[in-house]
Amino acid sequence: MNRRYVIRLLLAIVFGVFLGQYVERDYEKWHALGRDAFLSEQGRRFDTYMAHPTAGVLHIIVATMLVVGLVALYEMAAFFAEKWWPHDAGGSSSTTPNS
Repeated sequence: MNRRYVIRLLLAIVFGVFLGQYVERDYEKWHALGRDAFLSEQGRRFDTYMAHPTAGVLHIIVATMLVVGLVALYEMAAFFAEKWWPHDAGGSSSTTPNS
């Protein structure tokens, strides 16, 4: 299998684990704080961000910037991982010599 694809697959798994840990930690935090604290926070967020509508273009721009930033982070991590990961010294091990 191509080294580049293996690195990218492993990196995608690592990013997925980090996202899963973030979500799990958020669930644990709100479980510990309780229902009233969660509903209070959601009410504050609604009053701050959703009670007064903003331009849809602003949401599109912010979402695009977030996605571009995450893809750039992934690509930079893949670039550095490819530089760090050692190359095969004897060529590809997946090919067999002709007998």
